[in-house]
Amino acid sequence: MVASRKSLSFLSFLREFARKDVAKRALSAAILIPVAVLAAYFGGPAFAALIAFLAVVMVFEWARMVEGADFFPVFRSLAISGAAGLAAAAGGYFSLAFVVTAIGGIWAGFAAREASGRFSWAAFGALYITMPCIALVWLRDSVENGRALTFMLFLIVWSADTGAYLAGRFIGGPRILRALSPEKTWSGVVGGVLMGAVAGASAVQWIYGEGALGVYVIVGACLGLASMLGDLAESAFKRIFGVKDSSALIPGHGGFLDRLDGMIFATLSMTAALFLNMVAAGV
Repeated sequence: MVASRKSLSFLSFLREFARKDVAKRALSAAILIPVAVLAAYFGGPAFAALIAFLAVVMVFEWARMVEGADFFPVFRSLAISGAAGLAAAAGGYFSLAFVVTAIGGIWAGFAAREASGRFSWAAFGALYITMPCIALVWLRDSVENGRALTFMLFLIVWSADTGAYLAGRFIGGPRILRALSPEKTWSGVVGGVLMGAVAGASAVQWIYGEGALGVYVIVGACLGLASMLGDLAESAFKRIFGVKDSSALIPGHGGFLDRLDGMIFATLSMTAALFLNMVAAGV
């Protein structure tokens, strides 16, 4: 009887996965992950170009959520300033990149104010999307062991996302905030943090070959938690604007913002910690 119940539960689990377009999710990941890994491996213009492309797509999704239209001044402002900022970042001019992005955010804010009065939400797009993209280029190309750190970031975020998804679907349990995201559970958060910790421990062994294992377990757990918070934040934004997904550009995932929300928060957390450590060390 117990075995039968377990078999039934597992079959239900597989059926639920089928309903959730897991095949589409897996196919999308199989295409997108190798592209990201190859670009990160080579770095330089290839990586900056990929990040610039993603930034433009994400500001398109953000601007459409804010304004409810496809092409309009908010998108144009964020896209032009974002592309210019990432071009400056690709050349190593990171201070200029952040200044250009900030100006673009203000420009987008004024454009939105004329159309709908959502100055702050439009301007926030530069802070929320473009600046983390610039920070990721900085991490890859201007930090010691940047390639290894970028791979470690990817591994932790992808592992945390997978752990949260599997734990949330298979274990379930109490929801975090039904009004915010009815499907997200505490078990998903725990699964994401644990898988992030495992990924951090794996990264120090595979990428560095040595190091304080406990430190990287903590780093992995913290970045995994940051990734979960990014997912929750994106859910909150979508509730505010009354949309289910940021777009339908990625089969099985929704939009690029839906797929990269955790990466945004984890990138900000990692680059901010590294920058503050460099400042403290006088580098």
